[in-house]
Amino acid sequence: MSPRRAKAVRGRVGDDPATALREHLIDTAEKLLGERQVSTITTRDIARSAGVSDGVLYNYFAAKHELLVAALVRRYAGSVTRFDTDLPVAGSGTVEDNLIAYAQAAVDLVTETLPTAAGLMSEPALLHRFIEEIHRQPFGPHRLRQPISDYLAAEQQLGRLGTFDIEAAISLIMGPAIMLGFAALISGASQDELTEQIPGIVRTLLTGIQAGGQ
Repeated sequence: MSPRRAKAVRGRVGDDPATALREHLIDTAEKLLGERQVSTITTRDIARSAGVSDGVLYNYFAAKHELLVAALVRRYAGSVTRFDTDLPVAGSGTVEDNLIAYAQAAVDLVTETLPTAAGLMSEPALLHRFIEEIHRQPFGPHRLRQPISDYLAAEQQLGRLGTFDIEAAISLIMGPAIMLGFAALISGASQDELTEQIPGIVRTLLTGIQAGGQ
């Protein structure tokens, strides 16, 4: 390993060289995933970018796919963390503005993660492993639905929303987010174009669930 890489690895996790190097390999693989299609990334590419010999990878990972799954999950974790950070709380602002913020966060999450999933279509075994991993704690489907569910339930208790099927409402928020994400992937629509559609979607949803039927 080059002195520069060795210094970076030592600073990554502290005094545990084995853990530090493992994390450095995942960091390197994650960086490559942001630059290239997963199917084009080889063990040698990762090793060279990490500044280690090819065989070092197999001291920490049974196979290249195991390392790539770890890197893919790390990328997904970052997207999910951004999704549920600083979301509006019940009782603040207006329900419409808050739901627009939740819907926008969902669209951002989909547009961040969908290209990665699409890129894995040519690697079915890797795609299966990735999906399996992100359905485990703490990244299961509840991580995406629970913040919206809790928000809607709290607004019901405050009387700012009427009685409605919360699970159905979540689907009506997440469904368009997934649809817009697919549209962006297929058509190349810009983030601004996607954002422009969200208020209309939320207003249409609210005409069915807003307190008093307003």
